[in-house]
Amino acid sequence: MASPQNTPEVDDTDTESSASDSGYSDAACSTESVTPSVYAFEERHGRTYHAYHAGKYMLPNDEGEQKRLDLQYHALRAVIGDRITYAPIVNPNGILDIGTGTGIWAINAADAYPEALVIGTDLSPIQPRWVPPNLQFEVSDMDEPWAFSPERFDLIHTRIMHGFGVSSWPDFYRQAFLCLSPGGWVENQEIDFQFRSDDDSLPQNSFMVEWARLWNHACEIRGETARCDPYRLKAQMEEEGFINTHIVSSKMPIGPWAMDPMLKQAGSWSHEALYTGVYGMSVALFKETLGWNETQLNHFLEGFRQELTRESIHAYWTTYIVLGQKPP
Repeated sequence: MASPQNTPEVDDTDTESSASDSGYSDAACSTESVTPSVYAFEERHGRTYHAYHAGKYMLPNDEGEQKRLDLQYHALRAVIGDRITYAPIVNPNGILDIGTGTGIWAINAADAYPEALVIGTDLSPIQPRWVPPNLQFEVSDMDEPWAFSPERFDLIHTRIMHGFGVSSWPDFYRQAFLCLSPGGWVENQEIDFQFRSDDDSLPQNSFMVEWARLWNHACEIRGETARCDPYRLKAQMEEEGFINTHIVSSKMPIGPWAMDPMLKQAGSWSHEALYTGVYGMSVALFKETLGWNETQLNHFLEGFRQELTRESIHAYWTTYIVLGQKPP
């Protein structure tokens, strides 16, 4: 298993798009073919959730969750060395970002590869209107047959989709294989949502460890898992015909405890994402699946947040980049 040895460099550039960016265009037309109902977001627990195939994805899509997703993006990008992708693509013609979320990765990819057409898909049309001219967003469900023509893309990318939308990874890789050009790459950037510490500073009876256990248990009740097994993903890629498969693992600090200044920044981002976003990550799963009430949830998350602020706890998540290439 390869692991990056260089010090990650954090991307501090503001990647949010605005109408004042003269090189950006209005991409709203990319969703004009879908019915207005996809914008009629469901309201539950004081949050909003996607309307298209409602109930499939248990995390909200409102402003608070979008902030968490963008913080998580910056933290992960810093941890993996300020890379957009590990795939060795050169002059790509087409890039597909599945589960694009706020579209932040797709926007960065479109800026980095201005000659490529970048398409981002998601259940929620929450992406910005003003984006690079070579980027478009579409509302779709990755578990349904893909509407893209064969061999259209040189890179198919997902980020943190394990347990959050892909019902069958073999089916996903089968469709990705068909849509990739010869020599193209599929890349899954994942986080294993299991808190760890290398110095035993995180007690096994902590709120953080218990939250991860309960969160994954709720996912399992729904027939999913929030735990990422990169070797299983790698094997499933190979079963569908991918070659040159490999895994890159890293550690994402939770909190600014790392001595390295860049990892310290990544830890600050991940800490803020969790501190402000853990309620949104938890509320539907804990209430609807585990049967908790609001008082139970708030009391538990109060203890969780208190632990997050303890400088003595040096927790981290393990991140995995799993790659495979379609034979040239």
